[in-house]
Amino acid sequence: MASALRTLDDQMLAMAKTECNEEQSQREAMVATLKVWITKSPHLKAPTDEQLILAFLRRCRYSQEEAKRRFDNYYSLRSVFPEVLGSRQVDEALLTQLQRGIHVIPARPVSPQGPRVIISPFRQIDPKKSNPREAFKLVFILLELLALECDNATISGLVWVVDARDVTMEQMLQYDPFLLKKAFALVDQCLPLRFVEIHMINMRREGQTIFNFVTKFLPSKLPFKFVVHKKSEDLYEHIPREAMTIEYGGTNGYQAEALDYWRQRLLDHKDYLARDAQYGTNEKLRVGLASAWANGELNGMSGSFRKLELD
Repeated sequence: MASALRTLDDQMLAMAKTECNEEQSQREAMVATLKVWITKSPHLKAPTDEQLILAFLRRCRYSQEEAKRRFDNYYSLRSVFPEVLGSRQVDEALLTQLQRGIHVIPARPVSPQGPRVIISPFRQIDPKKSNPREAFKLVFILLELLALECDNATISGLVWVVDARDVTMEQMLQYDPFLLKKAFALVDQCLPLRFVEIHMINMRREGQTIFNFVTKFLPSKLPFKFVVHKKSEDLYEHIPREAMTIEYGGTNGYQAEALDYWRQRLLDHKDYLARDAQYGTNEKLRVGLASAWANGELNGMSGSFRKLELD
């Protein structure tokens, strides 16, 4: 039976070896091993899509045990983060969120073998029409589609550009620390993709205050480069203009073109995402230690930024 895994060109083969410890002669066997583990784990109900499993292996540099742990985490977290990971229906509400331009994935990566870019202009998140949980839901759906479809993303990683221009205090006050802690846990311990850099651009004074507050709840050593810029122009000291959309002075197509493309990809995966509701874990059937999420590792942190006093 022919493999369902995509083939790579010579440059990406070399990058996969360097970044992910990938050996082409072994990857099909290792994917098959993880498929068997998924089907034989009584507590785990999860898809066995080969390209998704490959993304987990790449994220873990082909450590079988680490890939199992991360895969298990990804589906275990759904029970305690349903507002973001549950009910992933491609409906008008989700498509409307996309069309608002709250997350934009330009057509090309940073370079032919480089990471993919996500741009999130948070001023587009209207607190009267949506909330951060819906914005997180959309971005994590898009990230899973990247894991399924984009070798640059699974091999070279992601660069996330968060644009804070014209963001109001009303918008920022929606982000409570508990939500951010769970979102960080999802990125750090569950997601089958690696963030290389996160850039916050056009940061205003109030945003800087909240940013400083948020970082108190994150590990002292982050697994990615986190940079705050006052101006968007400063971003180009880190990534080429060719990576950003025309609206930002780049050459990577118009935002509207990217939104149209991803709207179609969401529609193409409508059935895939509808089936997603059945997946997760049953901790009563788990053999061995309960998951960290089931033990309440993410509990005990609540509140909001409304308690902050700004100068």
